[in-house]
Amino acid sequence: MSLKKSINSFFSRLWINKSAIFKLACTYTGVVFTFWGFVSLFNPLDGILPNDISFFCKLLIGFLVLLTVFILSVFVAGYYVLSSNQVCLGESSTKKSIYVKYGDMYSPDIIEKGYNERRAVVIPVNRCFDTIVDDHLVSRNTLHGRAFQELYSNHRFTPERLNERIRDILNQENRQMYEELTQEEKPEGNLRRYEVGTTVNLQIEDKLSYYLLGLSYFDEHLNAHTSKNDYVLAVQKLIEFCNQNSQGYPVILPLFGSGLSRTNINLNDILHYIAEAFAINKDIINNDFFIVVWKGDKDKVAIKELRKWQ
Repeated sequence: MSLKKSINSFFSRLWINKSAIFKLACTYTGVVFTFWGFVSLFNPLDGILPNDISFFCKLLIGFLVLLTVFILSVFVAGYYVLSSNQVCLGESSTKKSIYVKYGDMYSPDIIEKGYNERRAVVIPVNRCFDTIVDDHLVSRNTLHGRAFQELYSNHRFTPERLNERIRDILNQENRQMYEELTQEEKPEGNLRRYEVGTTVNLQIEDKLSYYLLGLSYFDEHLNAHTSKNDYVLAVQKLIEFCNQNSQGYPVILPLFGSGLSRTNINLNDILHYIAEAFAINKDIINNDFFIVVWKGDKDKVAIKELRKWQ
């Protein structure tokens, strides 16, 4: 990254985190003056200032001291907020935690360093569960495309084998809630369009599963679309699916829906909505969730601005 981009990114992060920094700086300032007031009970500070200066001068000096402490607190708060990579939103009724953090959702270390236990990663896909990644049907730049390309490059699946495996899982679980499309409605790919929020538990290896979440639908021009109502329903169904299928293992959830899904919702709004959805459903959360913001989006998404559960 060039120096100019680094500077712009730094100030962008300052700007989007300004509220969190200000609140924390006020807290630090209050702590300093509370401690100062406590110390003055045992060691009065009357002798610090000369007795012959005016009240106005004392007031001005007091204001400058307050301003100095606040400015120093802003620097300390800014360093703390900008260096933080994780926040815990709260605990569910079963004492499971919801974390939000910057990082790479595919890394095992997203949960904790050296973590090697079982986990599930949520991958948003189109509702026909297409497996052909060719930048025409499925783009390589989407979470859907990147995840499937990784499976193909590691020789775990071919597009044909993966398509068969997903279809088998859907059939085994009696997923009859789909509509058959015509070639006019969808010129390429699978023609079964499942209900929004349909999720496939795809076992990748012994300790890793992908939860393929059916989110977007294609029009006759193969453009993906997701309405806000569909997005809300998909998030709710995902939480319920994890409650029934995660078996207590952690689930890693990326910020999805802002790109080619065309929800027209920005990343910050998506994060705030997902956080609120988990708060509403905390009575049915039986596993830890790690909501992952791509580490390159620190200048776009402020995790410290999230409201923690009461």
